[in-house]
Amino acid sequence: MIYRQTFIRIIAAVLFLFAIQQVGSANEKDSTAQNIFTLIYNQHFSEAEKALALHCSQLEPFYYNILNLDLYWWKYSLSRSKDDAKSLNSMLSNFNKNSANKQEVSINELIRLSYQMRYEIKRYNLVGALFLRSEARSKIETVKQYELSFLGDRQNLFDLYVSLFDYFDTAINPFLFGRKSEAYSKSLLKLEKYSFNNDLILSTLAHYFLGRIYMKVEKQPEKGMGHFKILAKRFPENPLFYELANGLNPRF
Repeated sequence: MIYRQTFIRIIAAVLFLFAIQQVGSANEKDSTAQNIFTLIYNQHFSEAEKALALHCSQLEPFYYNILNLDLYWWKYSLSRSKDDAKSLNSMLSNFNKNSANKQEVSINELIRLSYQMRYEIKRYNLVGALFLRSEARSKIETVKQYELSFLGDRQNLFDLYVSLFDYFDTAINPFLFGRKSEAYSKSLLKLEKYSFNNDLILSTLAHYFLGRIYMKVEKQPEKGMGHFKILAKRFPENPLFYELANGLNPRF
């Protein structure tokens, strides 16, 4: 059960970060998106909301939508209030449905599925989340059929996501007992490599998932805490990362 819950939470979180990295190529837009991303992950929600409003016309609509959605997700995740849940579900229902680009449509659906999975986990609806996970796998296979050269360096993030997906598929597959260690080692080595990447979002993602895997799956909490210590230093005003870095939130 712990494998499945951790698996669903992880693939859901990474879908957003894959999406935010694959859209847009201009440095200015990437910089603006990363600045807002940093505000969100430092839990400066009011400032992030103001920055989104200020740069709405400068950001591509897709950038704006996914950052706004992530902001609403974190507000709900920490408050669990009915009002925040309602706002989040409203955004999910209306998330950027209209697009003539098949690649963008597929990515949009991955984003929607990711947040819907996370929401179902928060409501302890594990069965529903597992069904959504199957849909996500189908969408991933669809995206893999596209020519991914348009992603450029962002192909690393897609590669990271697929590695995570395969890792946890192996972890919950009872018929692969005895062959798990090879899959684990390969995935973990790839994650460790990406944790040293200069890209803020990619390295943040790798550290986060390594922390989760070592603490929840590999049962090596000290290694996991080490990765969260890096995140706590990177996002010093995020109390969650501080707690995880110091072993103060064992239920997370």
